[in-house]
Amino acid sequence: MSIIRILDVTVANQIAAGEVVERPAAVIKELLENALDAAATRVVVDFSRGGKALMIVEDDGKGMTSDQAVLSLERHATSKICMASDLDRIATFGFRGEALPSIASVARFTMQTRPSDAAAGTEILVIGGKLVHCKDHGMAPGTRIEVANLFHPVPARLKFLKSDETEAAHIVRLVRLYAVAHPEVGFLLREDGREIFRSPGNAPLLERVREIWGRQVAEEVTIMPTFERPGMRLTGLLGKPGVSRGTRQDLITVVNGRPVDSRTMSYALTESYHTLIPKGRYPLAFAFLEIDPAWVDVNVHPAKREVRFRDEAKVRNFLIESVLAVLRSSGGDGLPVQTIPAVTPSAYLVERSPLAMAGPAYVPSVASSPPTEAGRPANVSNHAPAVRLGWRLLARLRAERAVFETPTGLAILDLGAAHQRILYESILTQFSRQESVAQTLLVPLNIELEPLPAAVLKEQMALITKAGFAFEEFGRNFWRIAALPAWLAPEDCLGFIRDMLAEMARREGDFGKPALAYDALAKLAIQRARRKGDGLSDLELAKLVQALFATTQPGTCPRGHRTYIEWTDADLTRRLV
Repeated sequence: MSIIRILDVTVANQIAAGEVVERPAAVIKELLENALDAAATRVVVDFSRGGKALMIVEDDGKGMTSDQAVLSLERHATSKICMASDLDRIATFGFRGEALPSIASVARFTMQTRPSDAAAGTEILVIGGKLVHCKDHGMAPGTRIEVANLFHPVPARLKFLKSDETEAAHIVRLVRLYAVAHPEVGFLLREDGREIFRSPGNAPLLERVREIWGRQVAEEVTIMPTFERPGMRLTGLLGKPGVSRGTRQDLITVVNGRPVDSRTMSYALTESYHTLIPKGRYPLAFAFLEIDPAWVDVNVHPAKREVRFRDEAKVRNFLIESVLAVLRSSGGDGLPVQTIPAVTPSAYLVERSPLAMAGPAYVPSVASSPPTEAGRPANVSNHAPAVRLGWRLLARLRAERAVFETPTGLAILDLGAAHQRILYESILTQFSRQESVAQTLLVPLNIELEPLPAAVLKEQMALITKAGFAFEEFGRNFWRIAALPAWLAPEDCLGFIRDMLAEMARREGDFGKPALAYDALAKLAIQRARRKGDGLSDLELAKLVQALFATTQPGTCPRGHRTYIEWTDADLTRRLV
């Protein structure tokens, strides 16, 4: 029978580190928050090899005495709260007292700290949770913490980390978030001694975004005036009408100075833009909410990434009303959905389809039964050209649909869904056969990427090149695009690339497998491809039907929606009798 025993302190700290320290960026986050809680006006962050080899966070905050520094390495030792009721009004970043001992248990940990009223500072060295020394140390007031050889005492954790570039990208994004959330604090970020960005304290928010997020993002946002309600205050920057992203990566939400993932705030911001950006896309925004600490619970996630509001509806309505007021004043009253120009995939599909080139055997019309589980109508050949389908155009419906007479009844075709199915299979076929046709650009396009998308681009360059793209690195996180796939229009290129890299970062497991990667890229390529009928001639409509039934699953679009519905003569008779 197993004997119950109390765990060794070092083992307990290493277990806690599993929640607090999931990757190097999590270490930087905890140390940054401690620096901000110490009222620092300047923070310097250095790291090497994606933080695996070395991380240093130095600040000019209050510092600690020798006794306080030693006590800070004990579990649940904190100056932030005293009793359970304090959890209801948390006004600091840290409060659990687990971060420092957890970090020190899985690395070589060196702390140097000195309060302004002390003659000398203190240096503490801990290796793998074991105290090596605690001695006096000469230094300026503030705190400097060095974390080296992360996870050396628990090497099994190292295999769960990503490449150095990916881990570095997470660190850079994290520091950028805190630098934007605290424009009153000066930040300096360096990798291997090379400066990544520097921002002075007390900089205006828009200038801080320009310095940290880049000129392109700064030009896409407008300053939001301050909105106030009892217990709440909202400021920030909002994306201009029509500016959107494929993921929530640039939907920045900050609560009481803490960058967080908030479903309530994200929903409110997205809902406010629902008539101004395409469906399924997200706005660009930097939203800073100051709220009574008693109205928000930050103790709902081990890493404190998520928050919960006491009155979700009140916060959501406040954000929607405020954002709508800004958008209305800027004249945003709805914008047309962007479209990807129609290519001519039908020829590619039909010419290579052996059944499409078969003899003139008659192929019956589409049956009235719904599509099968495979997405194909039950009684239709996979590759039946329109000339053998017997479909005859009768009328167009509101530019989005068309009515056809079939040999056995009546059909209504969704032109946009049909176009998406054709384009999807054309692109997917080119990917899978590695026959992508690239178009060389006469004038290369420039794109500046955030660190994480830039790291993804480097890691997935072979796959992206096979898809028909050609990139040239032109500085840190800055690229020139020399060629594009033939199905992608140059004016849609930059937005598509940002969406593609964001999706790759979100679904990195899928993009490690070619078949799943090609499918995801093809679906991403046709997300905004909607072809309207008012620009098509009768002959082009007939070719659209022909190309649709040359695909493998003509009954549904890539998102699973039906491309057409049909009523047989028997169906119509039953409805009319």
